[in-house]
Amino acid sequence: MKAAVLHTAHSPLVIEEFNMPIIDADDLLIQVAACGMCHTDIKVQEGELPARLPAVLGHEVTGLVAGVGKSHVGFFKEGDRVTIGMRYRCGRCKHCISGHENRCQTPPPGKGFIRPDGTEANRWNLGGFTQYMSIPGYMVYKLPDGVDIQEASVVGCRVTTAYNAVKNGGKIAPGESALVIGCGGIGLNVIQFLRLFGAYPIIAADISQSKLDAAKKFGATHTIDASKEDTVEAAKELTKGGADKTFEAIGNPVTADQIVRATRAGGTATIVGALIGQQLLLKDAGFAFREVTITGVAARRTTDVIEVLDIVQQGRIDVSSLVTKRYAFEDINTAIDDVNQGNVLMGTVIWN
Repeated sequence: MKAAVLHTAHSPLVIEEFNMPIIDADDLLIQVAACGMCHTDIKVQEGELPARLPAVLGHEVTGLVAGVGKSHVGFFKEGDRVTIGMRYRCGRCKHCISGHENRCQTPPPGKGFIRPDGTEANRWNLGGFTQYMSIPGYMVYKLPDGVDIQEASVVGCRVTTAYNAVKNGGKIAPGESALVIGCGGIGLNVIQFLRLFGAYPIIAADISQSKLDAAKKFGATHTIDASKEDTVEAAKELTKGGADKTFEAIGNPVTADQIVRATRAGGTATIVGALIGQQLLLKDAGFAFREVTITGVAARRTTDVIEVLDIVQQGRIDVSSLVTKRYAFEDINTAIDDVNQGNVLMGTVIWN
């Protein structure tokens, strides 16, 4: 089978041959249908996030069950259409046993991919840029009928993380005002769920006009061109003093500071973008006097995946329009370039 390997930071992925994975009693063998190209993978490639290299990246996976470990006989069968949760868990810490396994700080590493010569490539997260993968059964969710298996790949991270941010991070209530900075994959889905939860107004900020146009399509009622306007002042003017709930969906310290300053007294600023290893400096410590809550989200919970799959099946959010390009696996580096250059809303790589 084939998989795409990152050998060193700032280098293209290399398609290589590997042995078929071995599944243990608690595993499932997945024939990968599609893996979304998330910007988090690109941050690993660019050296912004840590990884044990060489490694197979990719963490937005859908596919077909191709083998069933004995612990899962009767629960899964070959041919089941599934999506994969993007986080391993230890299953023993206080976070795991309380249903917040997305906060687990001691997750086990996934089993590596073995080449025919016996050498190994590690996994970063799921290691989804591959034709086949073995994965613990607790990370696998059956896709509801009518949900497209390729489009559903993006549910594994960007859609469910956005849901977690809106529901559990921001705890949005109907009629509350909201600001979203960054209209990429995460930001557009935050906007979709803000609309679903009844927020108003929903303000989107970005430096790209095409992304602002997309934000309007997915539910933004107002937009701010951050290349021409001061985002904080514009948001305060639109909301008469500050938004009730604000969301940073880029992973940039500058915009993380902006959402805090744009939040009204008593409101909540939710950082969704990954700021691992970066320093966050807040220009105005007055957020404490205003009793602004600053929070973050770590991917999604099991319940988030189940609820979002139901929402997608019911047609209450638009996933189909998010996936604007599909790539053959040998074109994976083109997919990376397109995401970096903003040529797609979301891209997904087809592996089988």
